[in-house]
Amino acid sequence: MTKSLIMYFSLSGATKTAAETIRKYTHSDIIRLEPKTPYPTGYSQYSKVGMQQMQDKANVAIKTKIPDLHQYDYIFVGYPTWDGQVPRIINTMFAENDFSGSRVVPFSTSVSTSFEDTLGSLKAAVGDGVSIVGGFRYSGEGQARDYLNTYNLTD
Repeated sequence: MTKSLIMYFSLSGATKTAAETIRKYTHSDIIRLEPKTPYPTGYSQYSKVGMQQMQDKANVAIKTKIPDLHQYDYIFVGYPTWDGQVPRIINTMFAENDFSGSRVVPFSTSVSTSFEDTLGSLKAAVGDGVSIVGGFRYSGEGQARDYLNTYNLTD
């Protein structure tokens, strides 16, 4: 039996829903990434902050305690797509934690941006020594279940 972890960042709740759906089928441990400095409330407010962070290539400090990642066979990493990229908190997460030898299964949420459009910024954040296993844009429970079954990632 494999052991997996879901680490996700969500402000609107869409990525949280995706993470909880994946947990339903994988029985993974789950962690919500929270920044040390909270984002303002409301899309129009937090999106301005997020876009500025990306423009500045900011290091977004993480409040969440991250466990030893080497105990997991798979690590699901979920994020909303911001201007075709991963939010800067995802960059910080990879920079500050040892993912070497890990198998990362990314998933994104977006109304219109494809998962493939996020791959460039994700690969830049992940760095060397980490295997990216597939990945998908969450568009509902059935699609997520089918994806997880295709890669034999369900319990």
